[in-house]
Amino acid sequence: MTARHVTMCAAAVHALGSYYGAMASFLTSYSFTERALAGAFAASSAMLVGAHLFETVGGLVPCILCLDQREAHWAALGVAAAGLIFAKLLGSKLGAAAAVGALALVYAVSAGLAFYHTGVEYGFWPGPAICAAGGGDVTNINDLAASLNQASDAPSCEDVQWRFLGVSMAGYNLLASAGLFAITMGAALTETRRARRIQASTGRATS
Repeated sequence: MTARHVTMCAAAVHALGSYYGAMASFLTSYSFTERALAGAFAASSAMLVGAHLFETVGGLVPCILCLDQREAHWAALGVAAAGLIFAKLLGSKLGAAAAVGALALVYAVSAGLAFYHTGVEYGFWPGPAICAAGGGDVTNINDLAASLNQASDAPSCEDVQWRFLGVSMAGYNLLASAGLFAITMGAALTETRRARRIQASTGRATS
């Protein structure tokens, strides 16, 4: 290895150290609730980007349940963004606490959808009729109700188009959503306990 290579490696190590140091400093300036909101925003963003890349680059067409799970992460993205705006721009701890509590509910729904889809993939229970491949068109309003029980042109929800280490995308979404639920619920409970302590201390001070 030449002196130039040694210098380049040292510079790269220094740059990485500076980056991780700056990130650590940035994150420690956030409260637990703010870190939960930021982490949820980053995680849902990454999962949505990954899902769209699998579709547009990998050619994997999402089924109906896949699209439902995406909607949950879009909702989480919006709630997390609102919470960060409340926390960092408006300085509202109450708004941030409400947002992280709402996020916990969103991720509970997301985990439920992923659990249901995973069970359909493994054949533990049937998926909705609309999940089956094929189906007809709605030509008038009288056909609308019947069409809800007919199959769509999307792939069957039972078909697993991609697995890694034996786990499908729905399975990974289940793990991620459950973890994010635990984090955001923990932040919500922490905020609740903090609010109760403040209320108790305020009550003692005025009595």
